Amino acid sequence: MGKVSLLKEKHIEILYDAEKNIMYDHWIGFQTVDNVMDGCEKILKLFKEKRDCTNILNDNSKVTGPWQGATEWVSNVWFPKMIDAGLKNFAWVLSSNIFAELSAKNVSSEGDIIQHFNDYNQAEKYLEQKELA
Repeated sequence: MGKVSLLKEKHIEILYDAEKNIMYDHWIGFQTVDNVMDGCEKILKLFKEKRDCTNILNDNSKVTGPWQGATEWVSNVWFPKMIDAGLKNFAWVLSSNIFAELSAKNVSSEGDIIQHFNDYNQAEKYLEQKELA
């Protein structure tokens, strides 16, 4: 079956693979605070609909600039909501843009939920192994 598209917009695309139990969030281009918050709320809504899903691959490889204005909200508001919705593993593929990477690394959550990667395939393998454990 593979990945099924759940949402496609200018700044974000969200897919889901039921067999792998992974939601894929692909962020695209320059992200404003409003874009980040809107995209995160859409991820949360779709994540809640996939009741068995516990894993997210958050791909920032195509993000082109900083979004540090949203990091506190993502850390203190969005991640707690995601954890309450069942999130267990969050593999974060970093952007090669140093400012986007720094923004991502400024986000925190409780526990060891977030793992950073520079390689998309490694991030996906990490989540597949977590699912089998």
